[in-house]
Amino acid sequence: MSDISIRKAAAGDVGKLHGALTRLSEDIDDDHAASAADLLRHGFCETPAFFALLAEDRTGGDVVGALMASPLFSTTNAGVGLYVTDLWVAPITRGSGLGRRLLAAALQEADKSWTVRFLELAVYRDNAKARAFYDRLGFSQFADEIFLTLKGPALENLRNNQ
Repeated sequence: MSDISIRKAAAGDVGKLHGALTRLSEDIDDDHAASAADLLRHGFCETPAFFALLAEDRTGGDVVGALMASPLFSTTNAGVGLYVTDLWVAPITRGSGLGRRLLAAALQEADKSWTVRFLELAVYRDNAKARAFYDRLGFSQFADEIFLTLKGPALENLRNNQ
């Protein structure tokens, strides 16, 4: 595991980051709509919407893991949380503890700007391996909460009817 380094992604890493996130989408058979230009515009600007980490093999420089996360504030939790939108570990490094290391590194990165009081993420119900991983770390599902999304025409309707 010492032959893998984790670092914060910079604007020049957008191609690597996009490649890792594309592999994540392929691995879970999910849509991948974001382009490298989208990542650059929203993550590497004056007010970034997210930060990203890259895990690289020190010998070959290959990207073997990636994480994207954004802050959120909760009055219920009385502080800042970190929402992990994407976490990918290459098949050759799965089971090595890299996923845990990426999550810990994300907390350390976020703690440079905020005191993170909780960590949140979403996982597909049919992704048993990911669910088992998060269960082992101590993540729990709140029965009282329902994750809701507004997008497409409904989002535009709300945006236009201030």
